[in-house]
Amino acid sequence: MPYLIYAPDTPNERVYELKQGFNTLGRKIDNTIVLLEETVSRYHAQIHVSSNGVMIKDCGSRNHTFVNQVKVTVSQLRDGDAIACGQLQLRFVHSLKKSQSKPVGDNKELLSDNLKQIPLPQNEAQLQNLVAQKPSDDSIIKLKSRNIQQQTVNKLKILLEVSKQLCSPDEPEQLLQKILDLLFQIMSIDHAVILLVDEKSQQLEPKATKLRDDLVGYQQLYSHKIVNLAYESGDAIITQDARCDQRFNDSFSVVREAIQNCMCVPLKTYTQVIGVLYVDNLSPCVSYTDEDLEFLSALANQAAAAIHMSREFYKREQKLKQEVLELKIQIDQAKKESDIAEIVNLDYFQRLQQYAEQFRNKDNLT
Repeated sequence: MPYLIYAPDTPNERVYELKQGFNTLGRKIDNTIVLLEETVSRYHAQIHVSSNGVMIKDCGSRNHTFVNQVKVTVSQLRDGDAIACGQLQLRFVHSLKKSQSKPVGDNKELLSDNLKQIPLPQNEAQLQNLVAQKPSDDSIIKLKSRNIQQQTVNKLKILLEVSKQLCSPDEPEQLLQKILDLLFQIMSIDHAVILLVDEKSQQLEPKATKLRDDLVGYQQLYSHKIVNLAYESGDAIITQDARCDQRFNDSFSVVREAIQNCMCVPLKTYTQVIGVLYVDNLSPCVSYTDEDLEFLSALANQAAAAIHMSREFYKREQKLKQEVLELKIQIDQAKKESDIAEIVNLDYFQRLQQYAEQFRNKDNLT
């Protein structure tokens, strides 16, 4: 019985038994073997198993099919042949060795025609593989792909990667700086500020700020009117030229710093707004779009969740440390009392008390 090995000789290795007749490979769920890899086409290839042998046929895939590193349209498969669908590595074998994995779907009582097991991609999407050095002309998001559909997919992958990176248990200050570092890596902006609500005063206070490396001497101000509007309304704010926006035409910081374009989005948890994320650009050549604001809002939602969890973790950590300190004090006090009680009960100490009492009595008599 022939088999197809997914990601051979790796921890992700999976074995698929090839049925008699046609076996289809591709990203679509209706394929015989579903391969969720970017470089694999929706219907990438067919493997035909017959009494005359096993043939593989490329189905006009975008990234082609290779057998032993040779691009093929149709090719007969031999035992041990290396197959590549785009960048995805597979291996064809006529039979399995004892040490090899059990084929997917071998447990027949658990499987039916409506159940399909799909291997997840081996390589996680890293930010450096998704973002470019510079943004496109119509957005400040630094997406490598220029294909609109692929850009949508890459945005989701970027947000997923950001979420994973923000899950680490950093100190609150370190987390805020990490958020800004990721923001500058993903979007082309000059200046960003995270403002959080102080628990006592209930006022917005700047907690972290970042400036583009070459903007020396910029005072890193922001519009109080803009951040307060975003905080109080809970809405995202975007302006192409803050100086001409009637909502902020009397804002001193907007006029003084010549803020051309800015966006400000609330940092929301499930129950409340805990702060705002503010970004701006000084160049009149930069124009923000609704797409930019939508992406910034999505990123801010993840940031807000991470900040909330970090704060709660920090509070609980501090509370635990205080409880441990109080317990240590109680233990020390109990130990002292125990030591004192032990000393007091010694015969020697009892005799000293008796001598002291006798001396006091003599003094009283005299």
